[in-house]
Amino acid sequence: MAGVYTNRADSLFRKDDDKGFCVGWKLKYGFQKSRFDKEMTYGEAKKQAAEMQAKEPDKVFWPEMIMDPHF
Repeated sequence: MAGVYTNRADSLFRKDDDKGFCVGWKLKYGFQKSRFDKEMTYGEAKKQAAEMQAKEPDKVFWPEMIMDPHF
């Protein structure tokens, strides 16, 4: 049986005040990746990702949309 995911925000048009985003990250030279669980707007996530990127140059950070599984 297949399941579906429901996006918490619009996946094509991202505005700074859209809710349903978190900050995802991965190591540049490794296989470890994860995300932070705190939900925020796209603008907040983008700003926090840029701040974290400046502090930790060995990782890559980006705003990531939260998807709810429905299985």
